[in-house]
Amino acid sequence: MAAHTHPHKQVKDVFTQPVLDKIAATIAEVEKHTSASIRVSIKEERDHDEAGLTVEDIAKREFLKLGMDKTSGRNGILLFILFEEHKFYVFGDEGIHKRVNPETWKDVAATLKEHFIHGAYEEGIHDALRKILKHVHTSFAHTGGENELSNEVVIG
Repeated sequence: MAAHTHPHKQVKDVFTQPVLDKIAATIAEVEKHTSASIRVSIKEERDHDEAGLTVEDIAKREFLKLGMDKTSGRNGILLFILFEEHKFYVFGDEGIHKRVNPETWKDVAATLKEHFIHGAYEEGIHDALRKILKHVHTSFAHTGGENELSNEVVIG
């Protein structure tokens, strides 16, 4: 008798357009309270050329691919999710790095991990975005400036 297994969830099954729209709305809401520019990128699995890379390395590649290093204040923050592996990385640009300790982001990753273990993917991302705001809002108060990056979630 075969052991019962949970069906494998895929990004497209979990992150439907209404879910992606809600996440984009949360990004917009968070950005009303900070000058930081936040993006979320969800990747199903590693590409073949990423086999030996760390999640941090893959997140940095994605950060550059999305042009997030081009913000005027170098204040981009990428919430990167490697879905199949349940691995996460928060990557802040130079401006963020100068004022926010990178260790801070482990708290955000722990929040995601806890939610993902229980299959609460959408809630995990919303909570992670709110935690990012908690960590940056004093150093990066909203200045009323233009939103330099799209709020649309990147699925790769």
